[in-house]
Amino acid sequence: MKIKPILRSLGLILVATLLWCSGCSNTDSARDDGAFQDHWKRLIILHTNDMHGQVLPLSATWLKDRDPVPDSGGVVRVAAYVKMVKEQADSRGEAVLVVDTGDWFQGTPEGGIGNGLPFLQIMEQVGYDAMTVGNHEFDHGVQVLLNHLEEVRVPALLANVSEPSGRFLKGTRPYVVVERAGLRIALVGLLTPETPSITHPSASTLHWADPAKVLRSLQEDLKDDVDWILPLTHQGYLADLAFVREVPGYPLVIGGHSHTLLAHGKRVGDTWIAHAGSKAIGVGRIEVWVDPSTDEIKKIIPSVVNLYEETTAGFSNVAVDELSLALLERSEQRMGVVVGRLNGDLMRGRSAFKTSTQGNWITDVMRAQTGADVALQNRGGLRSNLPAGPVTRRDVYRMLPFNNTVVVLTMQGREFEALMRRTVEHETPVTLEFSGMELGVKRSNSGNQMTSLTIGGQALDGSRSYKVATNSFMAGGGGGFSEFADVGERADGGILQRDLIEMEFQQKPQGIVAPAQNRYGQRGH
Repeated sequence: MKIKPILRSLGLILVATLLWCSGCSNTDSARDDGAFQDHWKRLIILHTNDMHGQVLPLSATWLKDRDPVPDSGGVVRVAAYVKMVKEQADSRGEAVLVVDTGDWFQGTPEGGIGNGLPFLQIMEQVGYDAMTVGNHEFDHGVQVLLNHLEEVRVPALLANVSEPSGRFLKGTRPYVVVERAGLRIALVGLLTPETPSITHPSASTLHWADPAKVLRSLQEDLKDDVDWILPLTHQGYLADLAFVREVPGYPLVIGGHSHTLLAHGKRVGDTWIAHAGSKAIGVGRIEVWVDPSTDEIKKIIPSVVNLYEETTAGFSNVAVDELSLALLERSEQRMGVVVGRLNGDLMRGRSAFKTSTQGNWITDVMRAQTGADVALQNRGGLRSNLPAGPVTRRDVYRMLPFNNTVVVLTMQGREFEALMRRTVEHETPVTLEFSGMELGVKRSNSGNQMTSLTIGGQALDGSRSYKVATNSFMAGGGGGFSEFADVGERADGGILQRDLIEMEFQQKPQGIVAPAQNRYGQRGH
């Protein structure tokens, strides 16, 4: 399969039509163009988050009434749109600021090549002024990230993470000051302190500070030197909501991590929060209107631009086009191979205490291939639904993008029971995907209760040993499962989950139908 015709047919070398939604101002809730004074300056901020190595566009599934459904996004279109906006703004004497708020490469075959460095080098050519380090940047270990940062020139921001000595990580800086529209703007990068529990164990060797406390400290240091402090966070939408209440007074916070799409932004008090979804499907566009006589920000209008195939001809970033093509050529020969067939949709789980077709099938495969009594999978490790029909290796990769192997742990029944009880009854319960067991849950407004646990159709025996298969991320204590890290008896055969899935497809050429039953038994509400 030739890549260049594919790129052209997808419209990747062209920029998208501008379809942006108007938000509202930071001084009132309705846009009124007549209120824009002639002498005000406009600053256009373009932002992305959670790119996850997305070179190719993805289906615009929100346009179900279109036949065929168009695609949107991809880093090539992002780069072309950035170029278009910069050229248009330059012709009007306006300023543009381009930022990213983390999770750069992990999640696609292209993003996995070279542990993410080639995709990061593509992002470098897009024209970002600064990029916040995300949690997935640590997935290959701290040293790999540091090595990557030696190879790129875009400022990598990380204000609340340091080495045990107190020094910032080599190649990162807490903030960078840029001048736009007559303003000196400090861009501050802040990352969720939960990162050590959801990424490579080496992240636990670093010091993680509270983002709000760090921002307050930096505010004291910067207040006399800059006109505006703009936090660029990678901690999720809910965390941003709490964050802006804890540190009020900032006109704008641009965030990521939760893959939240805020088409019009979200206003909390005097602060706008902006998130642009994920996987380069679109670009966040924020118009900031500044009174140059006072350096006062008069209006903020957040929006998100969908990057469809229809284009404004003539805008492309040649360097990004060429690097992306080369990266696709490296991946397509292997990733375009059909490895199996699904006879029904394979969907991820969304509801609390309800297992999914995807989770049921994957954990069934893990248990059958290892001979374990039970198999467990965290939902965060399953990243994409798969429709019925032929399945390529790329599809499997999209579903299981992390390089996790399958590990079998030997646990005492009472230890396993205590762990399952915690996942159910904790104040922030965790819904797992699993095979080989049934878990009874009673739900109520006062809290959840685990009512039963059977393995292989039999009540769990607290004095017996059980074989528990899981992925290497969880087996190492990731996802909050620290109990697994303490299990001494374990076997890691070195087989990737993705390879296990391919083996299952090969053994069932007639196709796969995933079990649909919910393996949580529930009472209450």
